[in-house]
Amino acid sequence: MPVVLTQAIASTKSGGETVIVSLWEADPGLPANLVVLNEKTVKGTICYRDVFPALLDLMQKGYFPADKLATSKIALGDIVEQGFEKLLSDRSQIKILVDPKA
Repeated sequence: MPVVLTQAIASTKSGGETVIVSLWEADPGLPANLVVLNEKTVKGTICYRDVFPALLDLMQKGYFPADKLATSKIALGDIVEQGFEKLLSDRSQIKILVDPKA
């Protein structure tokens, strides 16, 4: 998937910022010259604490199809087998939502 990271950075305007909100199984090979020569900033975050409101706004504007981002919904008691293990073994999973009341 490193090509996606390169595309994200390449599509960021000069002086702009790319925020990485995903985890990588292997080193994605950050294209440093693409960042440095265009004076871009690359930042990482976990749990979407700063980017979630912006993501919701983009979803409401139609940039991201919300129904395609969440691939499963599971109960809290199933988080290991149907959550973590499924994410590791099934490449089609994108986001698994956990319902603590289910």
